Amino acid sequence: MNGNATPPHGLPTLVQPASHKASLHLPIVICAIILILVITLGLLAVRFGWLSRLVPPVAGLSSGGSQSLIIHDLPVCVPTVTSPTSTANPDQSPFGLAWFHKPPQDGTTAQELAAQSSYIHITGAADIPFRNELRSAGYKGAILTYTGMNAIEGPGPYVDGSQPCDANYVPHDNQLAFFKGDFCTYINGHESWFLHNGAGQRLVDDYFGSGRITYMMNPADPGWRAFAMQRLTYIKDTWFYDGVWLDNVDLDLTRMLSELKNSDGKVQEFATDEAWRQASAGWLADARKTLGSNYPIWANLVGGGLRADAWDVYAPYLDGAMDESFSVHWLDGWRTVDQWQAQEQRAARWLAAGKGLVMVGQGAQDDTGRMRFSLASYLLVAQGDGTQATFRYTRYDSYYEQMWLYPEYDTARQLGASKGTCSEISPGLWRRDFQHGYVQVDLNKHQGSLVVQP
Repeated sequence: MNGNATPPHGLPTLVQPASHKASLHLPIVICAIILILVITLGLLAVRFGWLSRLVPPVAGLSSGGSQSLIIHDLPVCVPTVTSPTSTANPDQSPFGLAWFHKPPQDGTTAQELAAQSSYIHITGAADIPFRNELRSAGYKGAILTYTGMNAIEGPGPYVDGSQPCDANYVPHDNQLAFFKGDFCTYINGHESWFLHNGAGQRLVDDYFGSGRITYMMNPADPGWRAFAMQRLTYIKDTWFYDGVWLDNVDLDLTRMLSELKNSDGKVQEFATDEAWRQASAGWLADARKTLGSNYPIWANLVGGGLRADAWDVYAPYLDGAMDESFSVHWLDGWRTVDQWQAQEQRAARWLAAGKGLVMVGQGAQDDTGRMRFSLASYLLVAQGDGTQATFRYTRYDSYYEQMWLYPEYDTARQLGASKGTCSEISPGLWRRDFQHGYVQVDLNKHQGSLVVQP
């Protein structure tokens, strides 16, 4: 009740009979007590980080302030939601190998791949025969299909829709405009579907200088969304994969601003990273609604920095993700200590939420020290039965066409189940114990160790 309002019976508030004053004071006292409790609990939640444990914070990546990579007051190695039980198999290692994006080109057979792998995605209608070979070889896990999220292939490059369009162009099936003539028939005439640089040209990429042009699309445009959803439905209902894996799901505008063939530092359709994220989240929400809650959607989440909470904005719509350069820099560099810890924390939080994760170490095939470092970093946080968290050591510029196997993979399987989460036992030295051994990562020496004990 407002203090200036007239109470019942027309009596001014300050001249209520004494018998009524006590009845009014009691609710006031109760409200004051509740208010004090709410404020106290809120302060405690902030002080001890309770909210970050209950609800993963959603990143405001372009807020402009200086922000830490890791989430403070939260362990780097976040424990799983479900604690190990007495019935858990002590010999079940969380280690699992991942394979992507195409059938092997090094002589590895479907039988060998099925025996080694715990996670597989391949690409489009062209790979359906190989998928069937994997099934015949006994592979029981889900097999997803690769497709780009917001990039489509077409002839050109055309700076806009005024140029003649080659309707005979035949695209690859690794993106959503996969039929001959799709670009000219359905896409080229809709300028609002495209992203444009500061000069008004459609933003395009030429992957590895292959001459196959991809156009960047506007995730906020309803026409593009409708086309994309129709094609996702077609993939689900016609190709019969077990889920879809979306490549290059950007967490910010970095790629569009500076990394494409005609980037010039501006994207006309989006002024901020936050606007981009909200549009992309809306696209993913539509995909989740279109495909249904039981059809897995995975994504290669790119950009956004290495912050532990960078993936949170897209998390509600995804069943799994890939960290394509986990624990090490691309091919020949190392993460800083803060970057490494943030990636570990991000992976642990993601797995603790029950989502799948592929962690990829990048490097030369014969650099076994780098392989062990990235493998041990993965094992510090891997959870589950070898299918939830999977690993691959490879290099992106080999097009992921070869299966590299190492004796350390057998060692990882022999470790058995973990005894708990990892911990920093001395500055820069991290360890996690397993039923039959332990793993260690030395950040100072960039060394990883897997040790099986009798």
